[in-house]
Amino acid sequence: MDKKLMVATFAGGCFWCMQPPFQQIEGVTAVVAGYAGGTKPNPSYEEVSSGTTGHLEAVQVTYDPEKISFEKLLDVFWKQIDPTDQEGQFADKGSQYSTAIFYHNEEQKRIAESSKKKLNESGKFKKSLATEIRPYTTFYPAEQYHQNYAEKKPREYQQYKKYSGREAFIEKVWGTAEKVKVYSTPRCHNCHEIKEFLTAKHVEFEEIDLASNATARAMIIEKTGHLGAPIVQIGNEFIFGYDPKKMESLLK
Repeated sequence: MDKKLMVATFAGGCFWCMQPPFQQIEGVTAVVAGYAGGTKPNPSYEEVSSGTTGHLEAVQVTYDPEKISFEKLLDVFWKQIDPTDQEGQFADKGSQYSTAIFYHNEEQKRIAESSKKKLNESGKFKKSLATEIRPYTTFYPAEQYHQNYAEKKPREYQQYKKYSGREAFIEKVWGTAEKVKVYSTPRCHNCHEIKEFLTAKHVEFEEIDLASNATARAMIIEKTGHLGAPIVQIGNEFIFGYDPKKMESLLK
């Protein structure tokens, strides 16, 4: 591993929903779904699901600290979970779905504790935060079929995120950030500028590949009568091309 890169490990319930938010961040080079913090070597999904291994479903994030800070990664993490749930996350209950920040060094520990304290005192949640801050011990990558699930099975992923209750919770607590979608194609010239703009504004977004997602293409044509990348959807509004002024106006 490049000595300039660092690693962060987060448990936020089902790891299918935890990969995409980190993957879209400039400065993140890899996000791996796996199992962290337990005692069973090389556990299988079935073993972890039994709740007897001590492992939590987690993601391990490799990042360039010169481009993205650990504090910013924590901001992303908090906005994907219900940090007050002691029994799991949303529809998934059990110790394997508990939330935790696994710190890799004392600096990460200090920053994580400060971030948790700040959120606890912000009044954002009525109950105290249950997310643990734990020393990193072990991480085992999950089976290949679990990696990048949102890309492999976008329809199933969206249905799971919606019906598990995660999507509605995020929208209720954090507002419009979760409603931003960037429709792109592999040869899109302005998509990188749009993603940099949204990231700089600390706005979370979902990127959807129009080239491979027929459902998204049909929806865009039905809603707007046009098709072409990039398209940004903020709430029910669609923006064609890179228009920072209009994006900023709608985000407000």
